[in-house]
Amino acid sequence: MTVLQALVLGIVQGLTEFLPVSSSGHLLLLEKLGVGTPDLFFNICLHLGTLLSVLVCMRRDIAALFGKDGRKTLFLIFFACLPTGVIALLFETFAPGLARGAALPFGFMATTVLLVVSHFLAPSSRPLDTRSALAAGAVQGIAVLPGLSRSGATVAALRLAGVEKTEAARFSFLLSVPVIVASALYEGVSLASAGTPPAADPLAVAVGVTAAFFSGTVAVRFFLTLFERRSLIPFAVYTAMLSAFSFLLYYTPLFA
Repeated sequence: MTVLQALVLGIVQGLTEFLPVSSSGHLLLLEKLGVGTPDLFFNICLHLGTLLSVLVCMRRDIAALFGKDGRKTLFLIFFACLPTGVIALLFETFAPGLARGAALPFGFMATTVLLVVSHFLAPSSRPLDTRSALAAGAVQGIAVLPGLSRSGATVAALRLAGVEKTEAARFSFLLSVPVIVASALYEGVSLASAGTPPAADPLAVAVGVTAAFFSGTVAVRFFLTLFERRSLIPFAVYTAMLSAFSFLLYYTPLFA
């Protein structure tokens, strides 16, 4: 992997991790198009770069979780992570091919459907509660499927449960912290068990992580501002186009 490829992958990872368009789906598409090669260690490092970006952007919200007024939200994050972990492990155990991109076009289309449905059918605002947290956690578990955006799925689920826009976006980002940590640990253990030494050049890794951090920071701030004022329909149109493109890429001889 070249430094330029690492830079591109880092920027894409950071931007798409927090925008409702699926980071894993984009990375798979880039690999299919010849940008970068599958490298678990490099992917773990990119996730850590995006983790740092959300920790920086949401530092006040994260700190507030450990105060008296944040205990409820902290509990809801923990509660939401339970179905996330169970569902993700089920996919990894019984349908690993799906978790590695076998149904990528359908993942993108599922993101499109969720964004459109949540836009038109979101009920009147209600406080964040265990029901809405459970719904967010469940779809977050399903979002191990590439193409199905974690941020898009969780925000859509929260909106359909009646959670107000800004609160839905902030809870989705807070919910990403334990998930990114758990994912990095799980992949790290898998890498260590395989005994495969890191293949990526250290400079390429450093460039990719830095790019993921800065682009992730931009994405978090942009999404929070945008979602307060605009709908997510443009992202739904974009993921619909990605669905069509990835279908051609994976299931037709056009790109063979």
